[in-house]
Amino acid sequence: MTRYFPFALVSVLCGIWHTSAWAGECYNLANHEPSKLTGTLEYVMFPGPPNYEDIQKGDTPEPEYILKLQDPICITGDDSADPSNHFQAVQLSSEKEEPFRAFLHKNVTVQLTNQMAAETGHHHEPLVATVTSIAPAQAKPMDFTDEYGTAATTIRAFYTALHDAQGADAAAMVIPEKRTTAAFSPSNLTRFYGSLTDPISVLDIAQENDSTFIVHYHYVIKSRVCDGRATVTTTMRNGQNFIQGIRAMNGC
Repeated sequence: MTRYFPFALVSVLCGIWHTSAWAGECYNLANHEPSKLTGTLEYVMFPGPPNYEDIQKGDTPEPEYILKLQDPICITGDDSADPSNHFQAVQLSSEKEEPFRAFLHKNVTVQLTNQMAAETGHHHEPLVATVTSIAPAQAKPMDFTDEYGTAATTIRAFYTALHDAQGADAAAMVIPEKRTTAAFSPSNLTRFYGSLTDPISVLDIAQENDSTFIVHYHYVIKSRVCDGRATVTTTMRNGQNFIQGIRAMNGC
């Protein structure tokens, strides 16, 4: 059963992603590289035969799952591999589509096998590989300078106000229509967070995409210690970032 942030933050409501090991040298397919990559999983409908140009002009649709990488990579170790071609998309295959569907549009890390360079018209990206496992990617904590120009500053302001038991200032970071709810009302926020034995403190903020962040925080209430994480979704209105929802990830 899903559990949410303490009663004052009942759930309301999917970048930083990176390749796992590219630092200028090409992955060597002869050595079964890359064995792991991180990126955003997408679904793309490619045109197939006879012309591989346009589905709406008579080409057969060929749906594929693609891993989009933040940084370009290159491959070598195969006659069909062109090490001068730096690309940011990998065509994935799997015996079962269900795992892919569950992670669509999300930041994931995939374990790979059967790595090969594109050889036929059915290979729509330079690298084709089979996925042996897929899991949510662990977002990298942001430095303070990384937060500049992002919604992370709004999130940090929210938790700083909670640390100081200033419910009104915290609620001001939340979308207006949620401020009258029990979860985000200024009085409830002040009452709950003002009663903590050890005030809530943000340990780090990691960015999943432009609007979703993972917040790692700590607080103590009576004898209970919480080392918690929460998914915080944000939205922009009139050029300003607001918190749209918060969902606890580990029950505190």
